[in-house]
Amino acid sequence: MLKLKVLLKEFYVVKESDTLQSICSAANVSPTALMKKNNLPADTPLFSGMLLFLPPSGNLYTVQPGDSVELLCGSKERFEALNGTADIYPGKKVRI
Repeated sequence: MLKLKVLLKEFYVVKESDTLQSICSAANVSPTALMKKNNLPADTPLFSGMLLFLPPSGNLYTVQPGDSVELLCGSKERFEALNGTADIYPGKKVRI
């Protein structure tokens, strides 16, 4: 299992064997949220030594009928910070 070395829990320095998915999984954030937090296009390659700012993490939840971003996270801004978007639909897995 990948162990992140996080500085102040706000950034991460990419190591040679890291992948976008391994970083996101270990930091409990979505790839979309990580790329958005760093203003990077989706196809940006990661390289050793790259400094990434980590968005706030959250618990994984499956959206149910009737859920709203406000109900799940208290505010649209927090939901977007965790997930990179405010789009939800039943069955979608989101961070809360």
